[in-house]
Amino acid sequence: MQDKGAAMTEATNEVLVLTALPLEFRAMHGLLLEPKRIDHAGTVFACGRLRGTSWTVYLAITGAGNDSAAAITERAVSYFRPQAAFFTGIAGSLKPDVFPNDVVVALEVYAYHGGKEDSEGFKVRPRSWETTHLLQQVAMYADNATDWRAKLPEADRDIKVHFKPIAAGDRVLNSPAGSSPRLFLDQNYNDAVAVDMEGAGFASAAHKAAVPHLLVRGISDMADGTKQTTDGVGMQESAARNAALFLAEVIAQISPASSPSGPNLSSAPLEPVNELIWHPLDRPVEVSWRKDLFPSGPHTSGPSLLEIHLVPVPSTVRVPVSRMRQLANELADLGRSRGFFSNLERLEVHDLADMIAVTVNDRRGRSAGLAITRSGQRSAWEPLPNPGLTYVLDEEHTRERITVLLALLEAVEGPATPSYAPAAAIEKTMLVTVERLSEVNRNSAGLRTSDTPIVAEPEEAVTAAAVASHGTELAEELTARLIYSFRTPRRR
Repeated sequence: MQDKGAAMTEATNEVLVLTALPLEFRAMHGLLLEPKRIDHAGTVFACGRLRGTSWTVYLAITGAGNDSAAAITERAVSYFRPQAAFFTGIAGSLKPDVFPNDVVVALEVYAYHGGKEDSEGFKVRPRSWETTHLLQQVAMYADNATDWRAKLPEADRDIKVHFKPIAAGDRVLNSPAGSSPRLFLDQNYNDAVAVDMEGAGFASAAHKAAVPHLLVRGISDMADGTKQTTDGVGMQESAARNAALFLAEVIAQISPASSPSGPNLSSAPLEPVNELIWHPLDRPVEVSWRKDLFPSGPHTSGPSLLEIHLVPVPSTVRVPVSRMRQLANELADLGRSRGFFSNLERLEVHDLADMIAVTVNDRRGRSAGLAITRSGQRSAWEPLPNPGLTYVLDEEHTRERITVLLALLEAVEGPATPSYAPAAAIEKTMLVTVERLSEVNRNSAGLRTSDTPIVAEPEEAVTAAAVASHGTELAEELTARLIYSFRTPRRR
């Protein structure tokens, strides 16, 4: 057994590449210079420099299946601490225009076997993970601005690289078009163009480890019952080779830590564990405010409301329709378990094309709700305290409530996203006053000249991990922005 310590100090530009099968391992192994063996916790890695680059690659076989891929990914990332992690190998096509030998770069990975079986049948409960935007961009550059295809056999130089989602399950898919498994995927994951067995485990583990990651697959068959034939003529080997060669070009286009220019993974905005960092956006992201979610009807009247929103950044998340159908019960259960809704309150479900919401509106003037849109935006709202004739924006109370609402939204089982742009607003502001609740005169009310909403726009992003670990600091900043907006209002 070799010790990893020396290699860690000698090589500063390191990436992890994982495969599921030996033939996929061999395709990548052949691109390494003087690979050496490193054993760690029962897994054997090959370590070598990628030809033509200064990148050191740690390469291993995870074996088939999402569970194994997740375990090896977590173990390898924790031990080697690479600047990026990749998974490469073969996959089956789900679309008639994605052909054998083509390459697919996964923009998103669906874990499509999650669900619940009951008397009404199987109800889908999928999870999804986006791959790292920076690496997606580097891959697009590699495909469009380099001559990587010149390294392929002449017969394969017209292949396409597809930048689309893939679906990852727990069994090999080899079913004809029109069969139950194919119909299931087409109905619930229609934008997925390929299927594999390891992508979800890899993406989940890499996402939790906060390491930049990308999944690159070569298409070896059409997953339509003809797999045995295509495997027999060597399509697995050629597809694995194409994926490995393209991945090598992607890695080559990443500037190492010592390079002064180009996309550099060492500058990726990973969140320090002890510091909250706000990342400025070029412009505020589009947010669906409560008045946009409920543009008419009884929900536009009532008390002054505090609303909090977490908008995914980048805004490429789409919640599958099948998943949206399940979220209504989950939002209600979550709200009740966290005390946001009481067990005695009558909840109303709003099942719309692009939004699921659970709300309560009672005669006492309480109006509260939880919502998630198909774009992945998470929203919550509740009334401001109303101890008398006026609604009160008390700094301490507002900070505490925003902390609670952020924790509630973070607990919603929506699609994973690397960052969020937090937004906050207060509706119906004419009877709102900024003061301490303990000092409010219950028999007087300050009347504003305008009913314009008080707004803290989503102009900056924070990592998803920061929402979970720095909720109090986030709440403090959003509260300060609301109070500032109250004193210097601007229209939206």
